[in-house]
Amino acid sequence: MAAPKGMVMMFNVAQRLVHWLHTAAFAVLMVTGVIIYVPWLGASLGAGEGGYAIRLVHRVGAVAFMLVPIVYVILSPQELVAAMKRIFTWSKEDLGWLRAAPAYYFLGDEEAMPPQDKYNTGQKLFYLVVVICMLGFIVTGLVMWFGKGLVPLWAFRWSVFVHDLCTIAYAAFFLVHFMLSVMHPLMKGAIDGMLFGWMPEDYVKHHHAKYYEGLRETRD
Repeated sequence: MAAPKGMVMMFNVAQRLVHWLHTAAFAVLMVTGVIIYVPWLGASLGAGEGGYAIRLVHRVGAVAFMLVPIVYVILSPQELVAAMKRIFTWSKEDLGWLRAAPAYYFLGDEEAMPPQDKYNTGQKLFYLVVVICMLGFIVTGLVMWFGKGLVPLWAFRWSVFVHDLCTIAYAAFFLVHFMLSVMHPLMKGAIDGMLFGWMPEDYVKHHHAKYYEGLRETRD
């Protein structure tokens, strides 16, 4: 498909599908998990048949959540490998981003911000949390779902503890990611990539200069 004038393809259909499946599954897990976890909510909404329904929906969300990496592997394995390489590759430019980020995001000072790849350093941090916590969620969730009475009590309790830690870390990064993508004035254009696949060329050139230069070299 030819690129619309002034636009750059950032995410294909498979990547966008995986992104929104992940978002929907996590939203379901967060809402139902809070109801299960918070005592006064659990007492009012999580008791009786209502509580059974909440736990059932939580488990359906968990299955959808576990399908995310499988769907990614099936539909777009090359892009998955490329994404993992980017997420786990760090350089001095990432250290520069960390130093420049406070002034950039709070004061709009872009002067010290080094050129960024397809994912900037903040996005890479978020995706690292996603990968690590997803593994934590799956392992501890399976223990909590199927292991009660089968694994030692200490293992079950540690699974609950790690599950809760992953939830806190994941939710915090997810909230920051959402606010920056949707609400921050400097990030206008970011959400287009996950809605339509395309981002404005000027936005990519400005916010992902390292990636943009790579695209230009490939085209040339």
